Amino acid sequence: MKKNFVNQLAERLGYPNSRPLLAILERIVSEDEAEWMAHLPATPYDLALRMRMDETSAAAGLEDLFMRGLVLISDQTPAGPLYVFDANPGRFMDMILIDPRYKVYGQEFYDLWRDFYNNELVYKARSAEKFSFRIVPVGQKIEDKRSILPQERAEMIVRNAKKIVVQECPCRVRERECDNPLEVCLALDKTAQYNLSRGLGREISTDEALQVIAEAEKAGLIHETDNTEHPTVLCNCCTCCCVFLKAIAVYQQAHVVSKSRYYAHIEAQECSVCGVCLERCHFGAIFRTDDGMLVDSRRCYGCGLCSSTCPSDAITLRMRDPQEITPFNGGEFMKGMTKVPAQK
Repeated sequence: MKKNFVNQLAERLGYPNSRPLLAILERIVSEDEAEWMAHLPATPYDLALRMRMDETSAAAGLEDLFMRGLVLISDQTPAGPLYVFDANPGRFMDMILIDPRYKVYGQEFYDLWRDFYNNELVYKARSAEKFSFRIVPVGQKIEDKRSILPQERAEMIVRNAKKIVVQECPCRVRERECDNPLEVCLALDKTAQYNLSRGLGREISTDEALQVIAEAEKAGLIHETDNTEHPTVLCNCCTCCCVFLKAIAVYQQAHVVSKSRYYAHIEAQECSVCGVCLERCHFGAIFRTDDGMLVDSRRCYGCGLCSSTCPSDAITLRMRDPQEITPFNGGEFMKGMTKVPAQK
């Protein structure tokens, strides 16, 4: 009896009995393609030997799987690209959802992804919290601007990037819980090159990227990036859709994303108790009391959306205790997206 290789892929992703994941895989991967993927990692030459086929066909098939976001390239070898199947379920999900070509499968396809995330992935991820992403403050009204590092402010991250691609937010494509702007995810440098190699998104200038950031702040979206000294993505996120922020706001997973190095502070004497900050806070860190508005610094993630819109200029961002600051040593989430096919 021939093995069910689609089921094997679900097992490698960590969800062998997932009804929605299996339904997704059955739509986008044939059994023959799943068998190829089960033989990875492999170069086209390796796969040709294992599958007893010609190398040209193996190379064309693997490149097609790469273009569809089903496999990644981990290295360029003398024998050709080394293709791998990425068993990170969250990254695998995003590689599909950033590709608008999958929209041909209709709303039911995205309903399956939403079901998979909200009923399965988000719960299993609790045991794998690694601070792979972090919050980036808006940069306005930071009390000591000398403390800002280049990788800690959205505008600086964009200005330091050599290549920028904007694309639709995969989380909003999946959840569809709000009417926030959709084309707001920025891929930078190596990740931007990966997107371009797959024909995803569009390359934009630094000024255009800064405009995306400004519009995102106006819409009340939170800047989020991979937790490394050299960010390769800058997302503009909401707590109703974002794979990470929704895990915090809805599923109470406090350690999914690293906080920024700051927390909001309200000067009581300046505060008019208008409540704008209360509306802008995604994390329930601001409270209205008999004495005015107060911030619970333990719940504050330091995004700065409250300070940037305070009409009384009563809110500043203060530096956290150094012991609370998570080191920039995550950054594994986008690691598999740094290789692209060699130029022909």
